[in-house]
Amino acid sequence: MERLVTIGLQGGAMVLFLGLGVLHPRVAGQPFLNRDSWINLVTGALLFAFRLGLGVALGFLGLGDGFGLLDLSALPVVAQWGLAFVLLDFTRYWVHYADHRVPFLWQFHAVHHSSEVLDATSGLRMHLVDLFQLTLIPLALFSMLIDQATLAPWVVVAALAPGMVFDAFQHANIAVDTASPLYKAWNAVFNNPHFHSWHHTRDGHLRDGNYGNSLTVWDRLFGTDVTSPEPPESLGLPVDQALVNGVVGLQLLKKRS
Repeated sequence: MERLVTIGLQGGAMVLFLGLGVLHPRVAGQPFLNRDSWINLVTGALLFAFRLGLGVALGFLGLGDGFGLLDLSALPVVAQWGLAFVLLDFTRYWVHYADHRVPFLWQFHAVHHSSEVLDATSGLRMHLVDLFQLTLIPLALFSMLIDQATLAPWVVVAALAPGMVFDAFQHANIAVDTASPLYKAWNAVFNNPHFHSWHHTRDGHLRDGNYGNSLTVWDRLFGTDVTSPEPPESLGLPVDQALVNGVVGLQLLKKRS
């Protein structure tokens, strides 16, 4: 049931933000789905199948049963959710930071940055190693740190849900008026297509940052906000790091000739 909810939420968010990207695009003329979109969708489907198998294996080993250190049963349900969401987002920030700053991890995370076209499907483009990492984060939080058995039944899914929506939203090809008060208020706390487009700038080796998933506050707190008022001129990887733009080639980390 939880997997059906998350699939429906992520799929619905992608369709919504793909549509808004056509109606109010950051990059004019970009179709509802392009070649990169199809690569992202096929990659996402294959990795989802792997994730299902991994979930079965971890369950068989008893790693999803819950033996966490923290008992949160005394907290109100809303507080349980708030703490779980913030801890999850904070952990993702630092894992994302490591993906960019540790060369061994970057070689795999570069797959996500290989696309020169961003849309709401771009979050699906990742290497198997990245997927394994992202699977381990909630497992570590809700089975090892927090005793999941002490949480209300819906808390874990509700804590994961914002990240799925923001994953589609922040990659969307949606134009943003960075001078508007509404944008400034939103951007002070939450991720958005303009903030995240600077994470995907081709000049990331010169201005590497904007690692937040749902929240932008971590980047401001830890000095990794690299946003400029105008969108970046080009996206993707530098020429010397460019990868073959195909489902298999990306997983094999094949360099573009």
